[in-house]
Amino acid sequence: MEDTPIQAQDLAFAKYFTAGIAFLLLILGGGLWPFIWWDLYSHSQHSPPEQLGRMELHVVDTAGQTHVLRPMDLYTLDDDTSNQEPGHRLIRDAIAGTPQQQAIDRPYLVSQVEFVLNKEIEQVEVWNYTWAVDFQQHPPLDINQPQQITLIDRFSARP
Repeated sequence: MEDTPIQAQDLAFAKYFTAGIAFLLLILGGGLWPFIWWDLYSHSQHSPPEQLGRMELHVVDTAGQTHVLRPMDLYTLDDDTSNQEPGHRLIRDAIAGTPQQQAIDRPYLVSQVEFVLNKEIEQVEVWNYTWAVDFQQHPPLDINQPQQITLIDRFSARP
């Protein structure tokens, strides 16, 4: 099947239009390229993190059992690839700030933990786990071998 003059004309236009856009981007130094505004691509010196840290809650219920909750356990039901920021924010707010602010945030954290566990709790401990990240290894960190474990805060669920 032969190209009709209209199809050939459309193909020629597409070829010249594409070449023109590429030439325009070269002249402008990539100024119209959308990726330059993305954080990952906007800095030529992007380097991966050397350390990674996560918080965990160790809570004791009224029966004396200890439960370990990660930030993602407070709001999500899926695997560890979920966004953990809401849980991290809730934990950070409960341990940071003034005593007046903690008096507001800690009961909310306790109620969320009790909702997730479906148990009444007595004590909350916030721990920080830190791992060294080495991208020359596979996997880059050993989740079972944290570099440092630090108790950040401990408080009673019922002040």
